[in-house]
Amino acid sequence: MYIRLFHRVVALMLTVSAFIGGPFGGDDKSGFFPGDVEEYAYGDREGQNFDIVFPEGDGAAVRGLILYVHGGAWISGDKESLSDRLWAAASLGYAAASLNYRTVSLTVHVKEQLDDITAALAKIKSLAAGRGVTLNKVLFFGFSAGAHLSLLYAYSRAAEAPVAPAAVVSCSGPVDLTADGYIDGNGMAGPEAVLLLFCGLAGVYLSMEDYRAQTGGYQTWLAAIQKISPISYVSTAVPTVIAHGEKDNVVPPANARALDSALSGAGVKHDYVIYPNSGHTLAKDPVSAARVFELTARYAEAYL
Repeated sequence: MYIRLFHRVVALMLTVSAFIGGPFGGDDKSGFFPGDVEEYAYGDREGQNFDIVFPEGDGAAVRGLILYVHGGAWISGDKESLSDRLWAAASLGYAAASLNYRTVSLTVHVKEQLDDITAALAKIKSLAAGRGVTLNKVLFFGFSAGAHLSLLYAYSRAAEAPVAPAAVVSCSGPVDLTADGYIDGNGMAGPEAVLLLFCGLAGVYLSMEDYRAQTGGYQTWLAAIQKISPISYVSTAVPTVIAHGEKDNVVPPANARALDSALSGAGVKHDYVIYPNSGHTLAKDPVSAARVFELTARYAEAYL
């Protein structure tokens, strides 16, 4: 049953993506001269690879790593959607990588996707060392599902990270998967499909009947969903830029406001940029996009 339903979810959601223009976009090659974009595997499973660009010249001058993490509802998307940003980031003196990761299935959940980030960072650090580059810090830049993974990794897995998370830029990122508006009224797909996706993320399956009645395995499911919600880890959060559209019908704007409030309460440095006219893809507010560009550069300068 779950195999058939999961295939249905994939079919419904493959068109969802977060290929948002903005920070470090384009092909500006001023300043440092970037090397070629290179592709490497960090594992032997499908999707375990990344593109990377190192600035050419003295390795000691490299300022840190910027890691771009694509969106696509955790079940689709590709690093190629973000590779154009690598040149601009590298031209400013940063090592820059665009990450692929295993997509959610009956055997791959958020835990495995976070494991992929750890493996990719270890590979990137090793590659850098071979070029005389020491990478100690990483700024994550994520879109949609990629923003969720970036936030969750930076907030909850710093102790095991081969390169220390220093900051996160979250564009349309889900932060509280228990919030109202995700499963019912979601603009991405119907309630049954979204519930099944969330079950796949957590690796804990629950029927719609038990979800509605909060019976059966509901409490186990809820605890698992809370465990993969970045807002559960604000006490160990890193500096964060939140970018979110007020007309987002996929990730409720209330999610962004909740993270803004939680980070304020925890005393974590952050900025919240509202896109008043935009939906999930943040496509209709160039002034807000310019602000996120500026903040990304500022956070990279300050924290890497």
